[in-house]
Amino acid sequence: MNETRWRPCWARWALGTSLLLASCAQQDVVKARPGTPGISTPLPAGPEFYASPSGSASGDGSVSKPWDLQTALNQPTPVTPGSTIWLRGGRYTGGSDRAGFRSNLTGTGDAPIVVRQFPGERAIVTNSLDVSGSYAWFWGFEVTSARQAATGTDYEYLLKVHAGVGNRFINLVIHDGPSSGVASFTPLYTTATQLTIYGCLIYNNGTHFNLDHGLYLQNDVATGTVTVTDNIVFNNQAFGLHVYSAPANGRLGGFDIEGNVLFGNGSISAPVNRNNEILIGGTPPANDIVVRNNFTYREAASGFSPYKVAAEIGYIDGSNANGDVVLENNYFIGGFYINRWSSGTVRGNLVYDYAGPMVLTDSSVSGPTWSDNRFYGVATLSNWQHVPNAPAVFATWVAQTGLTGPGSYAGSGAPPNLVVVRPNQYEVGRANIVAYNWERQSTVSVDLSTVLSAGDRYVVRNVQDFDRTPVASGTYHGGSVQLPMAGLTPPAPVGRAFTPPPVTGPTFNVFVVMRAP
Repeated sequence: MNETRWRPCWARWALGTSLLLASCAQQDVVKARPGTPGISTPLPAGPEFYASPSGSASGDGSVSKPWDLQTALNQPTPVTPGSTIWLRGGRYTGGSDRAGFRSNLTGTGDAPIVVRQFPGERAIVTNSLDVSGSYAWFWGFEVTSARQAATGTDYEYLLKVHAGVGNRFINLVIHDGPSSGVASFTPLYTTATQLTIYGCLIYNNGTHFNLDHGLYLQNDVATGTVTVTDNIVFNNQAFGLHVYSAPANGRLGGFDIEGNVLFGNGSISAPVNRNNEILIGGTPPANDIVVRNNFTYREAASGFSPYKVAAEIGYIDGSNANGDVVLENNYFIGGFYINRWSSGTVRGNLVYDYAGPMVLTDSSVSGPTWSDNRFYGVATLSNWQHVPNAPAVFATWVAQTGLTGPGSYAGSGAPPNLVVVRPNQYEVGRANIVAYNWERQSTVSVDLSTVLSAGDRYVVRNVQDFDRTPVASGTYHGGSVQLPMAGLTPPAPVGRAFTPPPVTGPTFNVFVVMRAP
């Protein structure tokens, strides 16, 4: 971390420039993952407090007398804006009621209250977290459920952002919940605004067929923007990112969706129910939507349906038209569908779906401006569709849409190999690494010079084996490191029937590099 951490405009600028392409001895402590940021990571000046699985309401928040988690989240009087509450290692169980742990922490825009995993330890919140209050940052710990199985209409979102302004969820690991991983439904059922979901691993969530997703979000643009950036979302029950409302009085406006990686969503459902990795739309129109620099992966061709391609941008239930969209520089493996936008930009996207559907459009495709999109595969396959026409070849689709220069085929097979490094904007020495290995090489070379300095100790973890042995570690000497691309068995969902998710390697893997103590 550095001093720029507190400048919201800096984070947006940095994300726009960071895309790099390249070939205690306590009994309740759980063993930490190597790579947890060290205690020397600068934090804002302010009081520091402690919570522990063995803490109590009668504690004072000190190292020797920590609070229990619910007491800490109630914001005892000493916890003022700018405070940090360190979560000691171990499993936090209980909570105030079935909704789990409730947070009322309230900081300010300039001095948020930070709830963060203690360096070198692993804190696991084994119940859902319901967040109210404002300007609280939840950072670096794990959220799962002690009650994985759910039935009927029993919905327990692992992380529900219920109310408040400017809350942030940073580098969390959110997995194996009985319903969606992250949820906020403003203004329909919640009042949370201006939230940020950044750098989280979100996987194996959901037990309700076709209803539970990695992230399930709504927002009213009149109250600010929801930022969803650099998250890795995979193998959830239905959709990956579901920006959707069935009721007409829901709101789907003001989303900045950037740098996320989504794959395998719907694969764990029994039976398998592969839906979109990204869906945006519903009964009310969507507007003020930015989808930029995101990455999807499918291990085989998608089904020829708007509901089965990797991304459905602008689903609309009814005759309404959506507002404005920016769909830019995304890497869509699995094709995409775009529907009824009044204005916007569709630019610089790469699309490949083996021999499956490439791009599906509807009759109002002329709203956005299209340019510089790149397509891979065989142009003479009938895998393009402009509704209400039947699937057709690329040239016919272009003629049917009336688009001028929507893009062109850049190759007749799979795209070139690609490695993307996205440095983390909250933790120095941390980055997401996305590797598309179409040549199926045993390793890929990754330049980490924008993330690490010579002499830094580091670990690299495959996100599908995050809790176990790192795939690479050591002292960084500059330049590139080699990462293995062998397929790994993904983590099995806990406490429910499931279909085993697909193995993505050696064609595709996602890693996180972290500076080690």
